[in-house]
Amino acid sequence: MFRHRLFFVALLGIWMNAPLAKAEELQPHRAYYTISMISVPSIKSTVTDVRGTMMLELFKTCDGWASQQVSDVWHYSGEDEVEHIRWGSVTFESVDNRFFKFNVFRKVDDELVEDIRGQATKCAKGIEVSYQKPNKVTLTLPEGTLFPLEYTQGLLKIAEEGEHMYPAVVFDGSSTEGPAEIDVFVGEKKVMAGSPEAEGAHQFAAQPFWPVRFSVYGEEGCQYEAEYTTTQELLPNGIIKQYVIDDGTIKIRGVLDRVEVLPKEGC
Repeated sequence: MFRHRLFFVALLGIWMNAPLAKAEELQPHRAYYTISMISVPSIKSTVTDVRGTMMLELFKTCDGWASQQVSDVWHYSGEDEVEHIRWGSVTFESVDNRFFKFNVFRKVDDELVEDIRGQATKCAKGIEVSYQKPNKVTLTLPEGTLFPLEYTQGLLKIAEEGEHMYPAVVFDGSSTEGPAEIDVFVGEKKVMAGSPEAEGAHQFAAQPFWPVRFSVYGEEGCQYEAEYTTTQELLPNGIIKQYVIDDGTIKIRGVLDRVEVLPKEGC
């Protein structure tokens, strides 16, 4: 349930500077989110409540950007049933967007149920993905497939320019079946009343934001309905103030609690 792709978690907080800033100017940081269920489950679900947290860290290396993230989510069913899902990843994307390395895991009640590791490289013959785990497999991605940071750069650019649609094929390493098709609609920038000095508010709470809606389709690209949708409040500096993920059975929301700005490391 809610095995949403890495991209939508990696996108949270990935940009700390102006929307049109170059990748070299990204601000390393660490962001913390609180996760909760916000809808009455459909008859397709036995889950009665969802609670959890997520941490994302982005930092600079000499030749690219690395990130790590960990989420802990508890699914409650009935009176006494509780399922603990721990999900995490470590990724690296080169500054020229030509190399992407990924390591993704998922545990259910402390039992490892998914371990995906590999790397993807753009070359003259196309984009090649080499998986080391769970099996040694090589895939060739469709021409024009984007990596997560590369996609984020394009999304923020069209938002700043006032455009609204941004369809793309994105590979983030969270699946052994390849990339996903993503359709995006970016709404007009909004302003929400609030004060960054209010108790419990993070330093970006009062900034205006774009409402963004993502519809995610499977790798084959022939589905009429999205596998799930995500709506986000995208701040002018690129941080996601909050997001909602809907897989058709339940909806969960992640709310930004605090952001730690990390120092830029020299090479």
